[in-house]
Formats: sequence, structure tokens, C-alpha cells
Amino acid sequence: MLELKNISKTFNEGTPLENKVIKNLNLKINEGDFITVIGGNGAGKSTMLNIISGAIEADRGLVLLNGYDISRLSENKRAPYFGRVFQDPMMGTASDMTILENLTLAYGRGRTRSPFRWSTKAKDKKFFIEQLASLDLGLENRLNDKVGLLSGGQRQALTLLMATIRKESSIASFKKIHGKILSGYDNELYIKTLDSFVKIKEEYKNKKKEIRHNKSLSLSEKKEAFINAYNEYVSKMNVADPTRQILLLDEHTAALDPKTASKVLEITDKIVKENHLTTIMITHNMKDALKYGNRLIMMSKGHVAVDVSGEEKAKLEVNDLLELFSKASKDDYLSDAAILGD
Repeated sequence: MLELKNISKTFNEGTPLENKVIKNLNLKINEGDFITVIGGNGAGKSTMLNIISGAIEADRGLVLLNGYDISRLSENKRAPYFGRVFQDPMMGTASDMTILENLTLAYGRGRTRSPFRWSTKAKDKKFFIEQLASLDLGLENRLNDKVGLLSGGQRQALTLLMATIRKESSIASFKKIHGKILSGYDNELYIKTLDSFVKIKEEYKNKKKEIRHNKSLSLSEKKEAFINAYNEYVSKMNVADPTRQILLLDEHTAALDPKTASKVLEITDKIVKENHLTTIMITHNMKDALKYGNRLIMMSKGHVAVDVSGEEKAKLEVNDLLELFSKASKDDYLSDAAILGD
């Protein structure tokens, strides 16, 4: 789904302050991966996310999304494909705007028209309330409060929601986003996805017709069957949509107290699992790196020094990680917080 090929990045090249942060980095992120990333200071973790999101451009190498080169696309043009949450809770939201206004902006990501045209729709507001309620922070009752009034944890949870919230996948939205941003209307992925969408929509139409003509069902049973059929249709469309976002988390709990950080991580895990999101989470905490996700990578001096997943990752403990780190990167330094899990 996402691949980094031979990526290199040097800051202040040719000066006394030259810093080769990324050196020939190769990494393949599979669809549905939840990768936790750990490493010493200056290992290149945040720089890697910046290159993926388009915030900075690599000196050399390719960033491939679904097999297509997006290396030269601006951060703005990549926005429909990536949601990002930073370490600072103040980033990612607009303090002087309400929760409703912030969510409306996020919901309109990637659209050519003003996102505020949707803000008065009752169904969208209802959707926002449902999503906020799932955070279990009481924010669903504060839709018109300014975001600047929220605590750091509440704001970070809202930023998570904003980074992942989107309208249901549809043929029309796919044409607008994918066709405009990637390779146009004639590439293989575009045609393959449209074919899948058409088949899924046809299945849904046939299912509705079947329910409508089923005389053995009562009105209430038909209503429930229609709802179930629609939910199944939405789920299949979302899975088939290659424009669904990849979540980038840059130490997003580091500025929070331990209790709040734990709550935000629980919310993160819930959002990732429920939306089947491909996720890259940088953390300074080895315990969190082991607890969350299906895959763990450890970076050192701008490259991947350790890459474990599945059962191999599940069996690891902090001491095992420390041993792996010392073998892979003898000169790197890990903070006490990373080791102790503070």
C-alpha cells in the first residue's frame, strides 16, 4: 500500500551543520498494518513521517502509494490520503473555531468546494455527535464550544477524530479524489477500483430488491434488513477504496500526563481497529510500542534496524527490545522514558 524506496535526506548539506538524517531507507507498509516506531533521538522517525506526508521532500528515493509515485506531490495534494496527529495538542485544530467547525473542515478534506456547505446538514451534525460520543469524553454535548477551551487530552482525541473522519466511499468521491491527484483516469488501479465499486453497488441494489419483495418479512423486519444491507454496502465500499487514509501519529501522547496518554492510546486503538486503518505510530515508550499494533520497527541512524511483527512481536518484552536495540545500534541513545515506560 505504501512503500519507501531508497529514501535519503540531509539537512544543511555542504555546511558544518550537515546532518544526514535518513540514509537509504527502505520500508514497505502493508494495507492494514499498525506499525509502532521507536528509536533514539535523531534516528529519523519524525523526518520519515514528514517525507511520507509531503511536509518535506526527500533528496533521493521514491514514495509509492498503491504502486504510484507521489514523491513530488505537495503536502496539500497528499492530504486526502494521510491523516496526521502531532505531539503538540495545539496542532491539528483551530483554537478559535468550535468543535463543529473543526469537524466540518476535516470532513471536507480533499473537496474542491467550501467544506462549510455541509455544516448545516442535520445528518452530518448527527454523524459528528455519534463520532464524538464514541470517544467517551463528553464532547458530543459541547459541539458549539471553542476548541481552545478543551484540555490537552480532549483536544488530542478530537484531532485523532479529525484525522480519520471522512464521508462514505462512493464512485463520485473516488473519481474526484483519486482521478485528480494520482495518475488520471486510465491507470490500472483506477479502473480496477471502479469495477469493484460498480459490483458492490449492484449487489446492494439486488439485496434491496430482494428484501422489498420478500413477503415473509414484516415491516419492522424489512426496515432492519435494509439497515443491515446498507451497513454491509458501506463497509465493502470503504474496504475497496484505495483512497482511505493512512494515519500518521508523531508521538501524539508524549505531551500528555500518563493517565490522559493511556486514554488517548485506547481511543487511538479503537479508531484504528474499527476503521481498519493503516497506521504508523512513533512513540518514545517501549511498553506502548509492544502493546499496540501488529508490527514494530526500530530506527537507527536513518534506517530500519529492527522489524518484527505478528507472533514474534507479541512474544517480545522491554528487555528483549533493549537487547535488539543495543545489537542493531551500538552508538544510539534511548531515553529513560523509553526504557522505563514513563
